[in-house]
Amino acid sequence: MAKQKIPDTSSFREIRTSGELYVDKTPWIYRMITEGRFYFLSRPRRFGKSLTISTLKELFSGNKDLFEGLYIFNKWEFKKHPVLLFDFNGIPYETPDKLEMGLREKVLLYAKKYGIEASGESLLSLFISLLTGLYEKYRSSVVVLVDEYDKPIVEHLGKGEEGLNIALQNREVLESFFGVLKESSVVDVLKFVFVTGVSAFAKVSIFSKWNNLNNLTISPKYADFLGYTEEELLRYFKEHLEEFCREQGFKSVEECIERIRYWYNGYRFSPWRDVRVYNPVSIMKLLNEGYFSNWWFETGTPSFLVNLIKEKNYYIPELEELEVTVDFISAFRIERIRLEALLFQTGYLTIKDFDGREFIKLGYPNIEVKRSFSNVLLEEVYEAEPGVKKLAEELGRAIYRKDWEGVKDILNDILAQIPYPLYAKADERFFHTVFYLCLNLLGYDARSEVLSSRGRCDVALTMQGRAFIIEFKAGVSAEEAIKQIEERGYAKEYEVRGFEVVKVGVSFDIKERVVKEVAGK
Repeated sequence: MAKQKIPDTSSFREIRTSGELYVDKTPWIYRMITEGRFYFLSRPRRFGKSLTISTLKELFSGNKDLFEGLYIFNKWEFKKHPVLLFDFNGIPYETPDKLEMGLREKVLLYAKKYGIEASGESLLSLFISLLTGLYEKYRSSVVVLVDEYDKPIVEHLGKGEEGLNIALQNREVLESFFGVLKESSVVDVLKFVFVTGVSAFAKVSIFSKWNNLNNLTISPKYADFLGYTEEELLRYFKEHLEEFCREQGFKSVEECIERIRYWYNGYRFSPWRDVRVYNPVSIMKLLNEGYFSNWWFETGTPSFLVNLIKEKNYYIPELEELEVTVDFISAFRIERIRLEALLFQTGYLTIKDFDGREFIKLGYPNIEVKRSFSNVLLEEVYEAEPGVKKLAEELGRAIYRKDWEGVKDILNDILAQIPYPLYAKADERFFHTVFYLCLNLLGYDARSEVLSSRGRCDVALTMQGRAFIIEFKAGVSAEEAIKQIEERGYAKEYEVRGFEVVKVGVSFDIKERVVKEVAGK
C-alpha cells in the first residue's frame, strides 16, 4: 500500500475525500463539543487553526462520511446545524468602516444562502435577525465559527499613532459585533461558538464581557491539540520518516528524529503540562521536500512584530531566558502592549520552564525559529545587507579556529553591512545585539544573557565540544572583558558539563564604530 500523501491544504473535506494524511485531532474536538459550547483558542500562524475550523464546519454540517475511521465517528450524532463561518483572512479591515461593511456583507450573504429575511438598520440588529431567523426556520441551533478574529487589530500595530487608532476602532467594531453572541435573545439559539486567533486581547467583548467563554489557550487539556507530539509524528508519518531518514544518510531513525527535534520541536503552550509539540507545517514541508530548512518562515514574519521591535527599540538579547508571570502571557491590552507576550502568542517564544506557582521562563522553541527570526531582525531592524549571512558563517569558522585577528576583521566587516544612520544612538547594547544575531545564524547553540551565580555573561556559544564564553565591552580592553568572565565564574557551568572552555573578550570603540580588539584564553 502506497504511503498517504501529505496535504498542502487546510480544507478538512479535501484532505478526507482525497485520502490524504490526517492526524486525528477529533478526540480533542469531541471533548470540546461535549463539555461546553463557547470557546476561544489562540495559537501561532500556520499551526492548524484553519483546519480545525474547517473540521468543525463539516462536523456540524452533519457530514458524517468524512469522519469515517476517526475517533469521533461512532461517538457523535452528526445532526445538521446552520453554520456561520467568519474568516478574517477574507474580510476587509483597512478602516473600521470597511470592517463593518465587510461584516454586513457577510451577514447578508448568509441570509441569502439560507433563505432568511434578515433585517435591521444597524449591523448588530441585522446579525441578531440572521441568528434568530435561522433558528426559527430550521428549528436547529446555530454554530458560529470565527477564524483569525484578531487580524483587524494586529495588522495595524507598530504603525505609529494612526495605526494604533485604527486598531482601537476596529476593536470596538469587533466588540460590538461579537457582543451580539451574548445577548439573551441569541444565547439560547446557539449550539456552539469557536473563535481562533493569534493573540488574546483584553477588552474585546468575547474575552472581557462574555463570562462563559472558555479560553483554551494555556489549558493543560489542550496543550497538544494543535501541533504534533512526537508520538503522533512517529505514528502517522512512519513511512515518510523512514524514507526521509534513509535518504538523508542517518544511521538510525532515532538519530534522525533527534535532528528533527532540534529543528522543529519545542513548543509548549501550557504551564501546567510539560508536553512539547512540533510545528505541523514545518514537519509536512520537511518530509515533502526532503531537506532541512526554515519552512515556517516561508511566508515571512508579520510586519507588525518587526515594526513594534523598532518602535520600542527592544533589546533583543533579553529574549533569552525571559521570566514572566502566568497572567502576563494570557491576554494584554492594545494600549499597553507588551512585546514579550505578543512574541509568545505568535510562536516566536514558548514556555521553557515553570516554577509550579507563578513564574514562567520563556525562550525560543527551536533552532528554526531562532535562526530565522535573527535573520529577519538583522535585515529589517538593522537593515543589514544579504551578505551578512556569509559573514556569519565565516565568523563561526574563525571563532572555532580561535583566529582572534580574523574574528575582529569579520566583525568589522559585519558592522560595515549596517547603514551608517543607524549608528546615531549606537552603544554597547547595539554592538552586542548585532553580533548576537549573527551568531544565531550559525545553527549552533548561541545563548545570550546566560545567568550565573554572579551575573549574566553576554553570549555563550557551544560548537562541537567547545564552549566560547563571550563578553562585549565598550571602551575597555578585551583582557578586561576576559577578566570579568573569570571573576564572575561565567564558564563554570560549561566546565562542569565537560566542554573545552574558551573565554573571549571583544572590545568596541563606540565613537569610531569599530571593534578594536578580540582576545581569547
